Amino acid sequence: MKIALINDTHFGARGDNLIFNEYFFKFWDNIFFPYLAEHNIKTCIHLGDVLDRRKFINHKIADDFQNRFMRRFWENNIDTHILIGNHDTYYKNTNRVNAVNNLCTTYDKVNEPFIYENPKIATFDGVDILLMPWICDDNYDRSVHLLKNAEVNLVFGHFEIAGFEMDRGNVCQEGLDKKMFDRFDMVLSGHFHHKSNDGTIFYLGNQYEMTWADYNDQRGFHIFDTETRELTFVPNPYKMFYKITYDDTVNDFEFWKTYDFTSLKETYVKVIVVNKQNPYLFDTVI
Repeated sequence: MKIALINDTHFGARGDNLIFNEYFFKFWDNIFFPYLAEHNIKTCIHLGDVLDRRKFINHKIADDFQNRFMRRFWENNIDTHILIGNHDTYYKNTNRVNAVNNLCTTYDKVNEPFIYENPKIATFDGVDILLMPWICDDNYDRSVHLLKNAEVNLVFGHFEIAGFEMDRGNVCQEGLDKKMFDRFDMVLSGHFHHKSNDGTIFYLGNQYEMTWADYNDQRGFHIFDTETRELTFVPNPYKMFYKITYDDTVNDFEFWKTYDFTSLKETYVKVIVVNKQNPYLFDTVI
């Protein structure tokens, strides 16, 4: 059985910015859902931080999230499991009040995803996996108990573990001691947006660029095979952040006349100026 793994989707990021919203949906519409259809993948686990802001979301983003994202899971009969992340919760000491329950549940309980506010062992194709949402005061004792005693060797969660990069060069100094996970064969986690691993603990990284810290740091999603335990990375080809080097001692008008500026439409661009001896050319490029 193959399971699609996504995490840290952060709908409503950058202050409900609609350009970022459309950039996100380029990935979902053109990469993610077509891949699942092509490979007949019918199970998806979201490892937390579905929404971006803990307190609120605007109506446009909420409508897109429900109708352009969640609806596609149930229309395609995809068994969907969502772990609550720290960005999804209203309070810091409990996962009970969260955006996922508010946006993904219905009164008739039809086509709802499985939502995990507390840790639970779930079985996929005969394989037991400990699913661990954000650890907070309310679920801390049960979470630690299961990490120490659960009879499983696979853990999927939304963890803050010391010693891993949150983004490139920015190492988390606090959080859980990674020795807590020594007894497991494989730990897959959301929360940190940079993709990294130590051979046992795998931070999957998020699906798309969101800040300049993500520049040139490959994004995408993963497929987990329950039989082989192979983790396959599917890259996202779309970028939001670009850098252009300007040096008019090297590149003249002819170079810039043929430059494909259309690829930069609705993206953030930094122009690195090495030499600017021709102000007219520079202004033309800008």
